[in-house]
Amino acid sequence: FFSMAVASSFITSLEQQQQSASVASYLGITISATNKMTTVAAPTSSMKDGENDHTADNNIKRVVICGAGPAGLLLTALLLQHNKDSSADDVDADAGANKSNKSSTKYHVTLIDNRQDFGTMSPSEVTKRHKSWMLALANHGCEALRELPGLFEEYVQTVAIQQDSITIFLGGKYRLDNKLNADGNGDIFEDGYIIDRNQAVACIARYVQDRYHDDNQHYRGMYDTQCQYVDHDNKRVLTKDIKTGVETYVDYDLLVGCDGIRSVVRQAFVQRHHDFECDVGHIFQPFKSVHVKRPTAITNERCVSICVEVLPSTLGIVLAEHDGIANINFGTSFNRFDKLPAELKSKDYEVVSKYLRDNLVAFELDDYDDFAKQWVNQRWNHTGQVHCNFYHSRDDIVLMGDAAHATSPAIGQGMNQALKDAQVLCRLLKEHDHDFQTALPAFSEARVKEGNALTELSMHLSCFDTTTVVLETVHEIIRTKLHTWFPKWVDNHARALVGLRGYSLNDIYILAKKQGIIRKNRRINEHIRRDFFERQVGMMIEPAGIIGSSTYWVTLASSVMIFTVVVMNYYSPW
Repeated sequence: FFSMAVASSFITSLEQQQQSASVASYLGITISATNKMTTVAAPTSSMKDGENDHTADNNIKRVVICGAGPAGLLLTALLLQHNKDSSADDVDADAGANKSNKSSTKYHVTLIDNRQDFGTMSPSEVTKRHKSWMLALANHGCEALRELPGLFEEYVQTVAIQQDSITIFLGGKYRLDNKLNADGNGDIFEDGYIIDRNQAVACIARYVQDRYHDDNQHYRGMYDTQCQYVDHDNKRVLTKDIKTGVETYVDYDLLVGCDGIRSVVRQAFVQRHHDFECDVGHIFQPFKSVHVKRPTAITNERCVSICVEVLPSTLGIVLAEHDGIANINFGTSFNRFDKLPAELKSKDYEVVSKYLRDNLVAFELDDYDDFAKQWVNQRWNHTGQVHCNFYHSRDDIVLMGDAAHATSPAIGQGMNQALKDAQVLCRLLKEHDHDFQTALPAFSEARVKEGNALTELSMHLSCFDTTTVVLETVHEIIRTKLHTWFPKWVDNHARALVGLRGYSLNDIYILAKKQGIIRKNRRINEHIRRDFFERQVGMMIEPAGIIGSSTYWVTLASSVMIFTVVVMNYYSPW
């Protein structure tokens, strides 16, 4: 009875707010609400007539972007650049220049994010106070950033680190060093960078401020503000200022959800479309990330280091940063988590430090205690993944970035595809003369296959079973070398093409299926995940069936892989 009473009160309150909003809209004012009362706020004196009333100018389209990550910020900049180009066209037209085929549409962009604006900080301040983890920036992402004049060269490239080599540490004894080459296609590896995630965000935010600060008429940044609810019937979103608690409705003609894996905007799809399919889960791989002085064994700042079983039951990656620092990540899969050494699960940094001194033999750390303190002072990170069967709604809503296709960092393409989303949407808006009803379905057609290829490749190019990983590594080494010798007769390994110019992720997915990689790994991975789930919830209590995890076969496969690497590195047909 109490629940029914509360629900009834809430519905009545919503009805009153909607009635008030309707009246307010007619009068040209904005509704603001606190958790105590609903108040009406008139437009500010600085707000120009018609700015928030799209009926005043049919050529103004109000775009609300929820999420100021890489995709949301790039889309903001692209739309504001469109406004700037349109204004230049208007001036040319006034001067008598030909204005045929030029669009007069302009966008009023409202950017909403629950964090602070990194664009107000210097690069050193972002590094000091908001260091995140390093992400790959490859050809697809760089191409999207270059859509705007100077964004990549003057902002992003100044803090990114270009990669030119890769090192693979196998256990504690074996090390393979390889230079990234052009694979016969000239500058195909030209754009291979890594960059701190928050630095990338700060670069684009700083660009928006520097280039469009005088366009306040068409841009409003609402930072420290939560997007709480999408009222798709009235085409508005309910926001809440985190600092003041004030709630405000923001109207839109186009709503863009760049608000991450727990997307509020995506929830509107669930409520609105009975045929919307969305799968939200985790990547099944807990990991930890630390920032320490770069190990002396990694002499090249431009080198990516892959660590296979450097610590028992782990896979790791070392990404060099500026100023002699390295971002070191170690993780495992949930089915192997129990096999992790107890010392790596300890909350005592001295225990972790001692274990690393005794067992991390692939490379030495400058300060084991610093590594251990960072390790124990963080939880195991669990990132998520998202699959959707379409990215647009008939209510002029569109999803991109992690809201559409959050993924494992396994192939390093998440941010690249988010940036590509923004680029493709802006291009399609222009191609369809800014008609949302035709541009948004075209966006889904172009990007859904890429987003799902991203998540499938990230999950199933690798495997949760150790033996399968070793055997697939052998396959990759042999196939890649044979492709180098006989490019007309042997396709390159699918993994070797990820991020390269001229290959879409869907192209690579098709190739990976053709080579049998996806089908095999998906079957094993799904079996392991299902087996783990059943034991976790108590559906099974007997020991899990193990696929190919015999110590004998692991040892044999490892020996074959090492032998193959030696042969392929030192011998060729000529």
